[in-house]
Amino acid sequence: MTTSTTFKTAISSVAAILVLLCLLTAFAACIDPEQPDGDVFADGASMTLAIAEEPTRTIEVDLSGLDKNISLLDVFDKEDIDYVAESGMLYKVGSLEPTAPEYIYLYTSVTADFDVSQYATTIDFDGKTLTNSGVGAADMTVEDGCIIYVGTIVY
Repeated sequence: MTTSTTFKTAISSVAAILVLLCLLTAFAACIDPEQPDGDVFADGASMTLAIAEEPTRTIEVDLSGLDKNISLLDVFDKEDIDYVAESGMLYKVGSLEPTAPEYIYLYTSVTADFDVSQYATTIDFDGKTLTNSGVGAADMTVEDGCIIYVGTIVY
């Protein structure tokens, strides 16, 4: 093998590696970091959001095309519902703004979010039994057909 052939082989190898790196970079640029798995709700997907205002406000939220990893806070943002959340606590949702010893309390139809402690409570809403959430608003599961009820409780 001559020096010229070795040099050409080395140049070809470097060129192939550069082309591969360019292709990988282009592919990586197409991936949305906000949607790592690209899993979105199908057309027609929806959920019910109820806020215990006077009277109770019930909103049918269209989830079509939204990322399946959205939280309850994302739903509030989507529906332009004013809220105050600090350190994992909700202090205001819409016109619901209780003062101590009354606090905002979340109920859900999503089994994965049920409070499983001895202090779990339930409410009936629209003919369905909802259980208080064992997770905060930012971590609640939103799924097609679910009901989330924003109410209050006195401690």
